[in-house]
Amino acid sequence: MGKYSASIYNYSFNSMNAIVMIVNGIIMVPLYFKFMEVSTYGAWLATGNVVAMLGLVESGFSGVITQKMAAALSKKDKKHFFQLAGANVYTAFLMAITLFLLGLSIAPFVAKWVNAEETIQYSITIAYIISLASATISLIVSLLGAFPQVWQDTKTIGLITTVVNILGIISLILYLYMGYGVVSLALGYFTRSILNLFGQGIWILMKWKKLNLSMPRFDLIVIKTLLKDCIYPFLSKISGVIMGNSQSFIIAMFINPGLAAVYDITSKISSVSCNFVGMINGSFFGLFSLSFATKDRGEINKLIKRVSTFFMTLLFSVLLYSLVFTKAFVYFWVGLDKYGGDLLLLFIVASILITQLKQYFNNLLYTGGLINKSAKLDVISMILYVLLLLAIVKPAQIYAIPIATFVTGVLFVGTYLRLLKKYLKVDIHFLLKLSLNLLLIVLPFALIHFLLKIDLTNIFNIIIYWIVFSIIYMTVIGLTNKELVITLFLKLRNGKKK
Repeated sequence: MGKYSASIYNYSFNSMNAIVMIVNGIIMVPLYFKFMEVSTYGAWLATGNVVAMLGLVESGFSGVITQKMAAALSKKDKKHFFQLAGANVYTAFLMAITLFLLGLSIAPFVAKWVNAEETIQYSITIAYIISLASATISLIVSLLGAFPQVWQDTKTIGLITTVVNILGIISLILYLYMGYGVVSLALGYFTRSILNLFGQGIWILMKWKKLNLSMPRFDLIVIKTLLKDCIYPFLSKISGVIMGNSQSFIIAMFINPGLAAVYDITSKISSVSCNFVGMINGSFFGLFSLSFATKDRGEINKLIKRVSTFFMTLLFSVLLYSLVFTKAFVYFWVGLDKYGGDLLLLFIVASILITQLKQYFNNLLYTGGLINKSAKLDVISMILYVLLLLAIVKPAQIYAIPIATFVTGVLFVGTYLRLLKKYLKVDIHFLLKLSLNLLLIVLPFALIHFLLKIDLTNIFNIIIYWIVFSIIYMTVIGLTNKELVITLFLKLRNGKKK
């Protein structure tokens, strides 16, 4: 499989999975409220943040091992590759056991931490333990997933994941109607993680045998070296988890679980949409690593320009649509009584934009080998975020999280760009120009939308407005990004010819 084809397949299947997860994360929510209260759902979201924070045990190992195995393959160093492969397998199970034991030790306290009502504390605790088991299995799957990434053979894995996610949603619905309440949410995730482990594990074993590869080698020195290399990525991951996966927990602890659900619902469209866009980071991780390993600066910048144009155009576009249509969606979805307001949405969209750009630039640094430098900046960014959040959470309340995220993100994006230019010779002038052009395009659309104050609680109005809005916006994007449009057109035409 060609290197570009592998990344495209990877992104395509990740996109399909994102659509499936949209069903799980958005369309299913009204069904949840038939079986549980908003405060119960908010408490569940908060416990999910606790599990995400425990996921720090993974310590950024997947990114390090993928980058190093890709480099070993690029250099045709089979011995080192098998040493790294062994380290990946053994470390995956070691980290999984550590994650589960750590999570189990705090299980008796989690329900009280998230201010769950006494009547649901037992159910919340059971749901937490089951979701902890799911996270443990998912950690193993994630680390083993480094193999298809470095092989650049992701088509079958993508198909398996898509089918498993669909089965996970079906099982979740069955659990809800069987009367398991909030525990159903955890059981759905557990079912999905088990099926992923068996499906992807069997395929990796079959692929390994087909390639006639020898057994992974257990080398304690290599494992120790890798774990040592993970110190800074671990600190970086702490930053990512606290800044990106702690919102519901913070709101539940400092304010109340009900508002945690309101925040989640208000941010749902923008966050889910950006998860879809952000998959470009993971999908092209292996390709970026292989490209940086060649040291061919011309080809590297060519690749970065192509991927960045696609990524940033899509990112700015989905956030604009989220800003414009979220309120109307929430009105028909769960009701405006669970909507946090236009101002909160604006802060959330701005914070997600800067976070996505920061993560993308950070991904480039990682794949280029500057793991320690970017990790140090991530840690400093996290410390500043926590200090700012604690300082403003009382007066700013629910607005404190997006404000703190945006401010710290803006301060550090520039530093990431300087590192890309200084050490990897990336053309950051192109990235800055692209970002500014897209910002100048979307801002007038957002401003005009709020000035018009069109009633979007009517289905007919929404359809007409969406069509007119899309025609005008896509025309402007096409005229200002001719190179992107031409490239996509040529790819589609070539694809049809094949």
